[in-house]
Amino acid sequence: MNHPARHPHCCCGATLIEAVIAVGVLAVVVPLVFGTLAEAGKSGLASEAETRSTWMIPACMEEIQASRDGRPQYFTATASGQAFPPAGDVWALAFSPEGKPVGRLSKALSNKGLKELDGKPVRYIALLSATTQAAASGTTPLMKTRISIEYPAAAPTAKRAKLDFHTCIP
Repeated sequence: MNHPARHPHCCCGATLIEAVIAVGVLAVVVPLVFGTLAEAGKSGLASEAETRSTWMIPACMEEIQASRDGRPQYFTATASGQAFPPAGDVWALAFSPEGKPVGRLSKALSNKGLKELDGKPVRYIALLSATTQAAASGTTPLMKTRISIEYPAAAPTAKRAKLDFHTCIP
């Protein structure tokens, strides 16, 4: 069997130029891949928060109604048509990763962020507030209610993503 003769000056392998080009391509591609993964993670957190909000918003509305009926579980009782929270206070509820209420948060904890409350994991914080709207004569005044779901709960307020929900209640 005849083998082709090898040229004595033939180099088998990559040249320096090829190596530099390969490193350059990697330098461009790797940050793009990591950026894409980070955005995918944020999208996953946002979609999870939107899904869990279907359980958290009704729980918040039930607490508002319970407060107005004089039987609140977490906050102080309020009269029908009374704005909340009182000046300088915050009505904040901690929610588990599954969207179940864990407990009330103080203003300091709400601002600072937390991972656990009473040994239970916390992923979301719901901030509740309402203001009274002027009503036309002879009509029932409405309360403009805002529930803001913030996540992740471990981050300080300024670094959390927010989902705002607004409604009017009599």
